[in-house]
Amino acid sequence: MFEQIISRIKIVDDQEKILEEIDVLLASLYQDKGLGFESTLKTSVRAWLYPLLREEFSKEGADKQNLLLNLKQKIEGLSKVYLTLAFEPSEDALNRFGSVIRASVGEDVVINVTYDPHLIGGVQIIYNGEFRDFSFKRIFEKEFETTREQ
Repeated sequence: MFEQIISRIKIVDDQEKILEEIDVLLASLYQDKGLGFESTLKTSVRAWLYPLLREEFSKEGADKQNLLLNLKQKIEGLSKVYLTLAFEPSEDALNRFGSVIRASVGEDVVINVTYDPHLIGGVQIIYNGEFRDFSFKRIFEKEFETTREQ
């Protein structure tokens, strides 16, 4: 179950929203002696998440609190890849970036996207504390610096 959910989390906003939904579900376990949980599950989580959680909770001996806490821990533990782009990406672009990044570094990552029009084009990437600059801004600055030295 966790893999299906993790694979749907592409950007930090998705991660934060799902964590909020899990917190709401955890809180509902203690409201109205747990009777409000089913209603909260139906109304407070994403449509694609509901059947996945419902299936897990319907298994014999399923501990809802433990499952939710483990899922929350797994989602919080996702590595972050920071991308700074010269444009605001569409949903399709984010899906493509996500596919390439997950193929390169593994499945357990989430993308933190920022927009900086000063990059002109290209991307800046930070992953595991390493910074890589593949922007046109850097290329142009290098070229201008070389030209000034001559």
